[in-house]
Amino acid sequence: MQSIRLFGILFVFLLTLSCTAKIDEGSTAKEYYAKAYQFIDGGYVREGKDLLDLAIKKDPSFLEAYYNRGVVLYFLKEYEAAIKDFNKVIEMDSQNAMAYASRGSVYEKTNHRDLAIRDFKTAAQYGDKDSRAYLKSMGIDW
Repeated sequence: MQSIRLFGILFVFLLTLSCTAKIDEGSTAKEYYAKAYQFIDGGYVREGKDLLDLAIKKDPSFLEAYYNRGVVLYFLKEYEAAIKDFNKVIEMDSQNAMAYASRGSVYEKTNHRDLAIRDFKTAAQYGDKDSRAYLKSMGIDW
């Protein structure tokens, strides 16, 4: 059992090392983004978040990286940081229904119900079916 755990730690270390080595080799934002998904899918969410950080550093206009980092931050319970990333997505694309819905979920989780409802309504107006269904289940018109 200990050898399996040691192997897992060694694997993460080597994978991290290989990713950081690419910083000097000119990895693109999209490469960091793709590698982040490999880490997240493998259960290494924090490491995946770090790679999303690198993707954003490489390309500060990479909307998908901000959105997905916001989702990761939500799951890491870093709610204020998640809101900042969703705000950035909305700043870059004011009609991004998913960003409004996701920010609404953070507000709901942090007991800011009025802000959550406002965001769910906006997401519903921009076509988010889940937000529409949620508001309808609450008896709220959008």
